[in-house]
Amino acid sequence: MSTRSRIAIENQNGSVTSVYCHFDGYISGVGKTLEKHYTDRSVVEELIELGDISTLGESTEDTVAYCRNRGEDLCLTSYLCVEDLFDLGFEGGIEYVYCFTKNNIWLVNEYGSNQVNDLKVAFEEEGA
Repeated sequence: MSTRSRIAIENQNGSVTSVYCHFDGYISGVGKTLEKHYTDRSVVEELIELGDISTLGESTEDTVAYCRNRGEDLCLTSYLCVEDLFDLGFEGGIEYVYCFTKNNIWLVNEYGSNQVNDLKVAFEEEGA
């Protein structure tokens, strides 16, 4: 089984660029890895530039990307703004959406929830 997620970055102009992540999308999986290892904007940008991924590693080198590692087409999904990401980003069975904001804060929302949280707050709520 997989827990699908979408990992995104808010660009300086307010638009959002995102990638699909197939495995371990829950907060104690992808969320924990993002919060611990992807806190620098340039590193998050490198991650997004990989396109859709199978598994998120502790570094971009350890991440399994469909394009780089499997020879598939590069795939990125764009949204007009962060609000659109959290409204529309759950298509295709996505269960969690993560966004690195212009203020360098990770936000998260779970499918079916109307509340977008700071990822650190979500950790506290889950006890992760």
